[in-house]
Parts: sequence; C-alpha cells; structure tokens
Amino acid sequence: MAIKYKKSKIHWNYYLAIQHDFELISRYVEFSELNNDTFSIELARIIMSASQEVDVIMKGICYLLNETKTKNINEYKEIIKECLPELIDEKVFISRFSMTGKPWENWKGDENPIWWKANNNLKHQRTEHFQEANLKNAFNAIGALLIVNIYFYKLLKEKENESGSKVSFKDTTLELNCKDSFIKLQDDYYTSNLVF
Repeated sequence: MAIKYKKSKIHWNYYLAIQHDFELISRYVEFSELNNDTFSIELARIIMSASQEVDVIMKGICYLLNETKTKNINEYKEIIKECLPELIDEKVFISRFSMTGKPWENWKGDENPIWWKANNNLKHQRTEHFQEANLKNAFNAIGALLIVNIYFYKLLKEKENESGSKVSFKDTTLELNCKDSFIKLQDDYYTSNLVF
C-alpha cells in the first residue's frame, strides 16, 4: 500500500524542534526574571538556530509582500515597517511562567532587536560575548521565530488563494496545529475548543 504525503511545512517543523529544545531547558533553569542573564552553550545554540531561521523566513515574507529579494535585516526592517508594521507590535507568551515579550519592538525605532545583535556577537565573537547567550535573548529569538512563521504561512496561504481573499490568524494557527504550543501569540489568534 502506498503512503501519501502532503507538502511538509518545513519552517514550522524546524520551529517546533527549536521550541521543544527551549522548553526542555525549563527543567534545569527556572524561567524567571532572576534568570534572564543565565547563559549557556545550549542557549547559544538555540539563539543562533532561531536567528538563522528568522533570516530565512524573513526573506520569504519580504518576497511575498512585494516580490523583492532582500539580503539582510536592515532591508527586512524597511519592508516590514512599510508593508506589515503590525508585526512589530506582536507579543509572545509563555503562560506557564507568566512571560511576555515583544521581540521586534526595537524596530519601532532604528535599532535592530537585541537578540539579533546577540546572535551576531555569538556568531562572530563568541568568546567576548558569550554572556549574551542568555535566557532573555533565547526567549525573544524563539518568539520572533514564532511570529514570522505565523505571518509567513498566513501570507503564503493568501497568495495561494485564487480568490485573493484574506486568511485569518485563527485559520493559520489551526492549520499549523499550534494551539497547545509552549510559546504562544495572543489568545484571539487561536480557535476555541468550547462546546455548548
């Protein structure tokens, strides 16, 4: 008997793997403000993995928005600020630890996100900047990756719609099956399981 496959959502699957690794860290390091500066090799790996995937997906988002091939975060910032400014205000949550973050908030000004700078420092000068491989930067890097994943798949579905109709965040998160994720977006992006 043949096995049938649908096209894999490779970016989402990669995000889930990174998120799972981050969740495992919570067994060893309490996710609290007191530990924001806790740093480790594992957190460095997570920050760099998440940041590199953000880079890949941002290229895709920018192309979907205006068919522009972009090369770096400064080009992404300009296109997002012009075409998708609401992304900058998105929040991420880990309800289990009452954590909230706005990973793209620095784009309201001219600065790039702190977690992005940490990634570059870890990539190019790890010995001098190893302390930037911390819990706070890891949370924001993964949160940024969650946000760009949801926007990417939403925009991709809209582009694939022959009718040109908009796709809701609820439809996107439902298709990705991300209601029970460790890190989440705002509640109204998810369908409810309430039965009356």
